[in-house]
Amino acid sequence: MSLEDDEFDIEFMRENDFVRKKCKVCGSFFWTQNHDLDVCMESPCVENEFIGNPPSKIRADLDEMRRIFLKFFEDNSHAVIDPYPIVARWRDDLLVTIASIVDFQPYVTNGEMPPPANPLVVSQPCLRFEDIDNVGLTFGRHLTIFEMGGAHAFNYPDRSIYWKDDTLRYHHELLTKRLGVPSNLVTYKEHFWSGGGNAGPDVEANVMGLEISTLVFMCYRVENGNLVPTTVRTVDTGYGIERWSWLSMGTPTSFHAVFGGVLDKTLNLMGVRIDERILLEAGRMSGAFSVSNHKRSKLAREVVARRLGMTLGEFEDAMAPFENMAAILDHTKALVFMLAEGVVPSNMKAGYLARMLARRSYRLLSLYGAQVKLMDIIELQMGRWSIQFPHIKDMRDEILKLADVEIGKYERTLEREYFEAKKKLEALKAEGRSSIPIETLQEFYESHGLHPQQVSEISQKMGMKVEIPIDFFSSLVRKKAQIETSKREDEKEIMSRLEGLPATEPLYYIDTGLLEFDAKVLRVNGDLVALDRSAFYPEGGGQMGDYGLLVWDGYETQVIGTIKAGSIILIKIKGALPPEGVIVKGKVDAQRRRSLMIHHTATHILNGTARRVLGEHVWQAGAEKDVDKSRLDITHYAHLTRDEIIKIEDRVNKIIRMNIPVEVLRLQRNEAEKKYGFRLYQGGIVPGKDIRVIRIGDWDVEACGGTHCSKTGDIGLIKITKVERVQDGVERIEFVAGEPAIKFFQLQEDILSKISQAVGAQQEKLVDAVNRLLLDRNDLTRRQKVMFKKLSDLSKAMIPAKAVKISGIMVYSEVDNELGEDFHIMLGEHSVEENPSLVYCAITMVGRVARVIVFCGKDARAKGLKAKDIVRHISQIIGGSGGGDDRFGKGGGPVTEKTEEAMSTLHPYIENVIKARNRR
Repeated sequence: MSLEDDEFDIEFMRENDFVRKKCKVCGSFFWTQNHDLDVCMESPCVENEFIGNPPSKIRADLDEMRRIFLKFFEDNSHAVIDPYPIVARWRDDLLVTIASIVDFQPYVTNGEMPPPANPLVVSQPCLRFEDIDNVGLTFGRHLTIFEMGGAHAFNYPDRSIYWKDDTLRYHHELLTKRLGVPSNLVTYKEHFWSGGGNAGPDVEANVMGLEISTLVFMCYRVENGNLVPTTVRTVDTGYGIERWSWLSMGTPTSFHAVFGGVLDKTLNLMGVRIDERILLEAGRMSGAFSVSNHKRSKLAREVVARRLGMTLGEFEDAMAPFENMAAILDHTKALVFMLAEGVVPSNMKAGYLARMLARRSYRLLSLYGAQVKLMDIIELQMGRWSIQFPHIKDMRDEILKLADVEIGKYERTLEREYFEAKKKLEALKAEGRSSIPIETLQEFYESHGLHPQQVSEISQKMGMKVEIPIDFFSSLVRKKAQIETSKREDEKEIMSRLEGLPATEPLYYIDTGLLEFDAKVLRVNGDLVALDRSAFYPEGGGQMGDYGLLVWDGYETQVIGTIKAGSIILIKIKGALPPEGVIVKGKVDAQRRRSLMIHHTATHILNGTARRVLGEHVWQAGAEKDVDKSRLDITHYAHLTRDEIIKIEDRVNKIIRMNIPVEVLRLQRNEAEKKYGFRLYQGGIVPGKDIRVIRIGDWDVEACGGTHCSKTGDIGLIKITKVERVQDGVERIEFVAGEPAIKFFQLQEDILSKISQAVGAQQEKLVDAVNRLLLDRNDLTRRQKVMFKKLSDLSKAMIPAKAVKISGIMVYSEVDNELGEDFHIMLGEHSVEENPSLVYCAITMVGRVARVIVFCGKDARAKGLKAKDIVRHISQIIGGSGGGDDRFGKGGGPVTEKTEEAMSTLHPYIENVIKARNRR
């Protein structure tokens, strides 16, 4: 891709005596009013000259700079709009909002729908995790959470708002006239931006070493490596509000300008101090600090150390507490903003990122013995940001609960997983490994919660090497942060066979009660049929597709599924295929459709109820609406209690009894989002400039394409049948609604009746009867253990006489169909304790499965015998498998008729193992 030479030939530059220069350091072209300047003024080409020497006449902290920015553009005819959420639930290709332009992609930027205002301005909180390892190290140039000031204009062929010239004028006027920065200190560096399939030239504004803004002129889309002009030309400016504040204050780091008193309080909580002189000197060179260029970063830090009269090691030791504190400030702020939007820390999607922030903060604080202060810092952050972002105050209790639960989980994980990690490392060492692969480090972090430094400490004690990549966390984020959106290969193949077909007319939206219709067959592809119109609802949004019949010219064939490929609805046929061009009559299975409608509407009510009972952090994490039962996955930090389940169930059925109308609204996306917020996207993103919204009174509002009842009373009844934790942070609620709910109660009644007959008690007295049975069973179990102990004591005295001696090892074997597994475990354990040279092997029956029990005494293990290996050998012969350790192994298999044969191989097997060991 290449740019025309005149892309940066802008009238503003000519009018204001800017000249084009080439930086002698980086080779980039830039524009400046200083005709003698030969560097672009972006660090690391120059030092941060503004540190201790701010060029602006105004000193503005973050809140004041945000106000100045928004007011300036409002005075220049831009409408100020509220920021969007930082979790990008309206996008299917992003987890979080990474830039202000994300608010308007893709539907505004591609011209499908108008923007909320034009031109507009927003100060948009954003999250970026790709440079998380740089946070703190670069003194605030890199942050996971930051505010992007976006002044945006959308230019159409018939209506142009403004383009390059005015974009630069606005920027320069704000910088020089409003803030008072001398014009000759400003440079505009030429650049080219590309992302998300769009592209365009941009200029990067720099002042005294600091890049403060990127002004993008989005006017191309990228097709096969070529630049194709777009219909809508978008002014996409990114003013780094934190950087503008830092520039105006000239503080050693941007953290001083952004966090103010929170910074000092956090330092006190950590019990650390740092010399201001060191910070000032390091701040001037911090533009060269980066994990991505370790060599340059080290050289720059050596320069700073020399200026301070320190060794590099002394400088690193002095800087580490501040750099760690800065990362903690950034991470806890980002965490608060994520929790305020209901993100539950977990190992999936945005929850993964929240968990990373919480655990990194905890780990960094633990270096100073201050991990107990993490909740205090979170409280400080909420106090700092809730004034400008009131939703943080509204979510205060939930933020604290979510954070506290996650910290507790992490602490329990550390206690448990430390020993698990040690075992795995010992296994690696036993395999002859002298170093730990990066994949193992990643597994320890993601599956066991162990920081790579903790793994390093364990491995060093074991004499193993570990190299921790400097971009360890960034590499994890690169794998997790971007959602894959490529289509499945089979779907691509189907789409290729449907080329040239018009969109199918969805009759199920025009008349939701339509169950019979006439349509023309447009194409037959295998067992898939495309019609010009269809009342068969296709599978989507968790709702199963319709079934029914197709009838034509005396033929009748079954419809066994309905799917959608793009805008084309495909009917899956079992039986005779209709010829292309024929008119068919479609008949929808009315009973199946009704059950699907009931379960889908019930899902909406259940989701809204769970949020009210459990908290605003509850979001739908998945759903499946079928005929006989359905499930709803929700985000929640703990397993649902019985009381919570009952409360949800009671409120759900109350809503049903209220018989609330279920409204179907067709709204423009902007209008829907403004009216109902981003809770609309509970079930995921719904494409298009106009969206279909399902509203159930004030109880639940969602963008949804499914079929629904007309009133909540049509559902009849909802019964929760099962609740389980499918993964950390996600609860699965299985339920039945309508007629399946009645059948469920009937089945439960049948089960209770049979239990009642079996135990000889009336249903209302079943609990007491079962409790008595349990007491009796426990008493029998206790008596059995006593009997087994006495029998074991008698039996173990006879074992040496019955054992066979093989190469100095005593081998006892028995196939027993009378005594159980527990008895042989007790006997085997006691026997090898008294006879270290003994191998004890027993096969006993448990139901229709043969169970294998093996113990190896200390001396037997010294001969190379391992219980787990013997168990596997025996179990394989009886069609099963086994496991354990060197001392004790347990296994089994279903081929019970081969138990004697399997046991007959024990002696030769042991003899071969010992011989093989002796030959080494």
